[in-house]
Amino acid sequence: MKNVLLIDSGSGGINILKECVKVCPHCNYLLFCDVLNLPYGEKNKEDLTRITISNLERIRTFFNFEIVILACNTLTATVLDEMRKRYENITFIGTVPAIKPALCEFKEEDVLVLATKTTMENNILINKHKKLKKVSLNSLAPLIDENLDNLEVLKEYIQKNVLCDSKAIILGCTHYFAVKSLLEELYPNAKIFDSANGVARRLKSFVESEKEKFQVQIFCDKPENLAKFWWYYFKN
Repeated sequence: MKNVLLIDSGSGGINILKECVKVCPHCNYLLFCDVLNLPYGEKNKEDLTRITISNLERIRTFFNFEIVILACNTLTATVLDEMRKRYENITFIGTVPAIKPALCEFKEEDVLVLATKTTMENNILINKHKKLKKVSLNSLAPLIDENLDNLEVLKEYIQKNVLCDSKAIILGCTHYFAVKSLLEELYPNAKIFDSANGVARRLKSFVESEKEKFQVQIFCDKPENLAKFWWYYFKN
């Protein structure tokens, strides 16, 4: 049974974890919620590299991970290649915006990408497709963590910052999955794309089918957030 570590800056990784457990249940999962460094989307590549290495070195003192999922679009866009070079014996899986699936159905100019500024600057596919509409929402991730139990309060923020007449919306940050239902309500004519299932299916390609009971753990460097994160995990 594989030991799988997921890393994100807060609650966003929970959305990836839930899909991984559903698609690939026979693993030992540990989700590390790096709340002290939230949000990742405002940090540069050098800082994110340093933070990620520090976290990995710390975590492997108590959890012998074999697969690491960067459950964050910003981390994936900035440090994935460096982590693969540094930890050659570890399998790294990134999280990328679901641009390819969206462009299979819609034209570039009809697709809106919501992501952090750092993801926008560093993601290869976003920069390749010049006609994509783009909106950076750096403050949305921490707002989601603050309001997990009452996400309706974010409706005004979304309406103010997301002026959407697009046919498709890509959630380019794993935190944003939490407000998917709000986006569907506010923009009923737009199809929402996220990358959780793609990450889960990628993980499954590295894991043999087993029948052992799986284990899920959530580790948070800000203990007062832990109960809220577990509540969010079991919510749906």
